[in-house]
Amino acid sequence: MASIRDVAQLAGVSVGTVSRYLNGQQLRQSNVEKITSAIKALDYKENIIAKGLKNNRSFSIGLLMNSISSRFGSEVVSGIEKVAEANGYSILLSGFSKSEKQMDEKIDYLLKHSIDGLIVFLSSEEWIDMEKLAQVNVPIVSLNYPDPLNNADVILLNDRESVARVIADCMAKGHRKIGYITAPQTDYTAKERLLGAKDAIENHPTVELEIYEGDYTRRSGYQGTKELLAKKVTALFVSNYNMSLGSLECFNEQGISVGKDILFGHYDYLSEGEQSILPQVTINPPTEKIGETAATIILERIKGITENLSSEKQTIILNNQILGMTTEK
Repeated sequence: MASIRDVAQLAGVSVGTVSRYLNGQQLRQSNVEKITSAIKALDYKENIIAKGLKNNRSFSIGLLMNSISSRFGSEVVSGIEKVAEANGYSILLSGFSKSEKQMDEKIDYLLKHSIDGLIVFLSSEEWIDMEKLAQVNVPIVSLNYPDPLNNADVILLNDRESVARVIADCMAKGHRKIGYITAPQTDYTAKERLLGAKDAIENHPTVELEIYEGDYTRRSGYQGTKELLAKKVTALFVSNYNMSLGSLECFNEQGISVGKDILFGHYDYLSEGEQSILPQVTINPPTEKIGETAATIILERIKGITENLSSEKQTIILNNQILGMTTEK
C-alpha cells in the first residue's frame, strides 16, 4: 500500500506539501496537478482514522431528515454524497417520522458519533425542535426552512416566485377559474408555494383561485382534482409530484385531455430532455444542486473551524427550472 512519502517522491514535492494538499490548504496549481497525478498513479488511500485522530475530526457529516423515501429527498442525498465523498467524508444518515421525541433521539445519536457538521432537511415545521438544535455545537446547514436561531446556513428555493409565474401564465392564457392543490400548510415549502399562487391573482379581482388541501398522496390528488373539476376550473396546478399523478388518473377516468380540455401544471423532477409529451407546465427543483451546495457549505464551515476562521451565516436561494411555459409574466 502506497504511503504519503511515496506520493511526495513521485510528485517531486515534500511530504509537508502533500500533507497540506490532503488537508485542503492552498497550493500552487502546478503542485496540485503533480500530487493529484501521483495519488492516482499509486492508488493512494488516505488513512482517514489516523487523520481524524490527529485533527480531532471524524470526517463524517450528519444528515437528519424526515423525507428519506421521497424522490426529492433521495436526489438531494445523492448530491450531498457526491461532494462529501470527493472530499474524503462519509454521510451518517438518520431518518425519523412523526415524532419530536424521535427527532431529539436522532440528534443525540448523530452527536454521539462525533459528526463534524450537521445538515438538517425537514419537510414539516411541526418536527423542528429549535431548542434542541440550538444546543448543537457543530456547523449546521438547514434545507428548505429559514433559520430563526441564526446558527445555521440556509438553502431555500424560489418556490413562491416560480408558482406565481406559472399562475400568471395561466391568467395570460385567459383562464379565470384556476384550481390549486396544495400540500398541508404545516410545511414551510407548501406555504411558500401557495403564497405564490395568491400573489399572482392579488390584483386580478376577476380571477378565482379554488384551493384544495391534499396530503401528498396520489389519492388526495385524485380527490382534489375531482372536486375542483366539479367547480368548473379550466386550469389546475398541483404543488406536489405524487398528487399530480392522482390528477392525471382523474383526467384519464373522466376523458379530459391535458392541453385541450384543461391547462395543467405541477412540480416534477424532469430535465428538459425528459419533459413529458403531454402539453403541461412543470416546475423542476434543482435537487442534486441543493445537496451539492449543502455539502460544499458544511465542508467550508468545518474547514473554517480548524483554521479559526468565521463568517456571517448565509441564506442561499436556488432557482427552480420551469418547463413548458409559453408566456412570460
